Amino acid sequence: MLLAASIADLIWPTAQVCRQPLEIKMTTVTRHAQISCPACGHKKVELMPTDACQWFYECEGCHAVLNPLPGDCCVYCSFGNVKCPPIQMGEACCGG
Repeated sequence: MLLAASIADLIWPTAQVCRQPLEIKMTTVTRHAQISCPACGHKKVELMPTDACQWFYECEGCHAVLNPLPGDCCVYCSFGNVKCPPIQMGEACCGG
């Protein structure tokens, strides 16, 4: 075994540099949000997109079209019970 380790150190001399622990940030992302219409109070659980911002949402109760409030990137950040996936992960979203 000592010989094998010595050969490996000669072939891959940078292996010694890679022994520091990696810091991995694990974040649980909620994909479903309950969106609430401010006009009529209708609520519905929707699956949020992870690759785009949703800027418009038509309420099934009163057919009002919801838009993000100033400072929010999407309708889920404005009217949902949880923020959109990019915001949950601490990333910038496309509109905010």
